[in-house]
Amino acid sequence: MQWFFTGLLIAASAGTVAYTGYLLRRLFTTETTAEPSTEPAS
Repeated sequence: MQWFFTGLLIAASAGTVAYTGYLLRRLFTTETTAEPSTEPAS
């Protein structure tokens, strides 16, 4: 049962890092409106 919690902790950490990176990238891309955004508009 230890591997389950270990995988869950790793998944939670990866998800938090990915979500934080997404928020930071969205924040910086909205602040810098001078340069064109490379990601497609959703």
